[in-house]
Amino acid sequence: MAYNGFLFQFGDYIFPNKYIKFDTYDIAPDQRQDLGSFTNGKGVTIRNAVEHSKTNITFTTNQLSEADMNTILSALERNYINLGETDANCVYYNPRKREYSTGHFYLDPSVKFRVKKVDDEGKKIKYGETQWIFIEY
Repeated sequence: MAYNGFLFQFGDYIFPNKYIKFDTYDIAPDQRQDLGSFTNGKGVTIRNAVEHSKTNITFTTNQLSEADMNTILSALERNYINLGETDANCVYYNPRKREYSTGHFYLDPSVKFRVKKVDDEGKKIKYGETQWIFIEY
């Protein structure tokens, strides 16, 4: 199926395009993996590519209100298969195939949350841009 309005879905949560900062959505789809590959004595690479490929998806969200960040985090958490692995079955638009693909991804645990501002009453937070990295198993 051709592009149909969303780039990434984590479990049943379709990540809203309005939160994704333009020109930050990077996808490295269908990356081949090697097992036991090596370079021989003549400098020739002997490759053993395995069947399973991996996709990495990285993007940055715009500044978000505390309510918007809570919505995102709650939706991600609700879809975790394993809380300790922060993983879910995902759907994503694959530009290489020009259709949607599926995979089992985890949220990179190194996500950093930048607090841009706290209101004068100390009750509301405004988050700066946040980079999200999703890595397929």
